[in-house]
Amino acid sequence: MAAVLGACSRMEQAELPQLRISYDVVQLRDTRVAEDYPTNRPFVSYAFMLPQGRTWADNRATDAAEYISGATVSFDGTHWCDHSKSYYWPSQGSLTFFSFSPSELKSSTTVGSSNGVTIRGWDVHANQAVDIMVADVVTEQTANSSIGPYTGVPTVFRHKLSQIVSFEFNTLKDYSATTRFYVTGIALNNLVQKGTYVSGAEVGKTSVLMGKWTPDGSSTAKSYKYYDGGTSGTEVVYSTTGGTRVGSGPLLILPQTFTNPGDSPNWSLTPHLRIDYKIGSEAKTALVSLYELFSAEVSMNKSITIRVTFNNEGNLITWAPDQEDWTESEFSIIM
Repeated sequence: MAAVLGACSRMEQAELPQLRISYDVVQLRDTRVAEDYPTNRPFVSYAFMLPQGRTWADNRATDAAEYISGATVSFDGTHWCDHSKSYYWPSQGSLTFFSFSPSELKSSTTVGSSNGVTIRGWDVHANQAVDIMVADVVTEQTANSSIGPYTGVPTVFRHKLSQIVSFEFNTLKDYSATTRFYVTGIALNNLVQKGTYVSGAEVGKTSVLMGKWTPDGSSTAKSYKYYDGGTSGTEVVYSTTGGTRVGSGPLLILPQTFTNPGDSPNWSLTPHLRIDYKIGSEAKTALVSLYELFSAEVSMNKSITIRVTFNNEGNLITWAPDQEDWTESEFSIIM
């Protein structure tokens, strides 16, 4: 029986010898939680065909031929597909898929069978609203897969930037009878925010397979006033259930490794965090290099909360960083 088919309609084998390619899309905030990918955010997909019997790991460099070149995939209310062109599964051989999001990255991005997804010269500072995601490579596919209620190429996106989402302040104990604490300013200074990302041909979920950013050392470093409380600032009150949140986020940052600035940093050049605060009416400033704060590195897919604890019983500042995936990572400071 003949069927009337829309641009992205799902088709049965009996209706058409070759199935039309569609996508089944999610995004991951961490290694455990899958979320629906935003239906209003088109992404871009490439596919490479290997002849029958060839494997991606062994034959991609010599035998992979581009089959889908930069298809813009969007949601029609039922399916994810390219609305401008239909693509069908080959009768022989297999397809390996790379996808990246959002589609606005297309002019900055190339995809190849050897290096996977390459995003060149990306300026995070100039694109603070752009959440870059790259999907895990999907190798050697021969048909749409059925995953729960969905059918399509399984496309799992992971965040490739990191973000600072908040600063939370507390006191080591209740000093309110004798002392008041106020945060007057928070700044991140001398941060490189431009670089090139290469996913690699086996991009996936482990830290080894997430891909790599190479910061552009020749670009102008950026500084951010995360919070400006003027002379009064925000008072920090002791709490056993959580700190006082100061400032507003998120601030997207380029994943990178920081150089050890040594014992006497040149703060005019060193990437660092600056916290201005008051104990009573006495103004103070704390500086810490990002090398020390983040244990040398901010890796991809991190959502960071920095927790600061005021200690009125000593001058020692300690840092206890802990990075997790795109959930609530914590970096603790005792001052």
